Formats: sequence, structure tokens, C-alpha cells
Amino acid sequence: MQITKSKMLMILVAFVVLISVVGLSGCIGGDNSTNNTTNTTNNTTTNNTTNTTNTTPSAGSVTVQTPEQFTGNKDTAITMLNKNRQFSTATQNITVGQTLHMWNREDQAPYKHLYHSEEGAFADVQVNPRYEIYMTFNQPGVYHIDLYNPDTGTFYDTTGNRTMTVTVSN
Repeated sequence: MQITKSKMLMILVAFVVLISVVGLSGCIGGDNSTNNTTNTTNNTTTNNTTNTTNTTPSAGSVTVQTPEQFTGNKDTAITMLNKNRQFSTATQNITVGQTLHMWNREDQAPYKHLYHSEEGAFADVQVNPRYEIYMTFNQPGVYHIDLYNPDTGTFYDTTGNRTMTVTVSN
């Protein structure tokens, strides 16, 4: 097998191109320690915080109402959709007086939801499929709402968003 001048020239050009590409990409050598610089920056940080207390909410600090009982502005209530026996989100940040619109979006009768307050902020409330309730939070604090199977009083299972943490600030 004889290598002609044109083949040799093609191999040489390919080799030069390969070396150039590798060199330009920064993969070949060099001690970057000479390029290191130290930047000193003074930063002033202002934190705007809301007054959230991490105290346990007291009994009765959440008002639970059916749509017929609720007299507040339904347009300003934050809707929490519950489908597949879990909350649509695991956390919610609101202020005192705000309302969560809890809507059981299940399609079948066996999938009732039982909302339970770990802190005892409200009595357990059962919501049937396609029904809804309104929860108004009247005190600051951190609330944990569990989604239970009303027939057993336990979680449906251990996957998904079965507990929603609601942080209420002033």
C-alpha cells in the first residue's frame, strides 16, 4: 500500500486541524495559577422579613366553611387541588386572614379526603369527591395539614404530598 503525496497532505492537514481545535478549546496545558486573581467585594444585604411565628397554632385558629357558609371573597382564595389522594403542593405561604380553597378533585366516591390538623387548629373534616371547603387562617404560625383516608384514619399510602405545610405570617 503506497501513500501518495495527496493522502499525506490530507493526513497532515487533518492532524493540524485536530491540534488547533484541541488547543483552542483549552485542553492543552498551561498553568492557570498565573491567571488567578482575588476579587474582594463588600456586599451589604438587607433582608426584608415578615413576622412569622413558629409557634404551634391554637385550637380554633382555622375557620373551616363549606361554599354555602363562606362569606369571603372567593376570587381571592388560593385554590388547592387535591387529586390522586395528594395535595397539589407540599407548602403554602400566606398571611393572617387569607383563605385556602380546598377542592377534592377525585372522580370516584371511594376517594373521600379527610383533612387533619396535626396541631389541632381545626376539627377533622371530610370532603367527598368533587366537593370543596374553605380554610381561613386566623393566627400566624406553621400549620401541618394531613390528607387521610377517612375510613381508616391513616394516610392512603406513603408516597406523594400527603402533608401540606402552611406558613402563616402577619
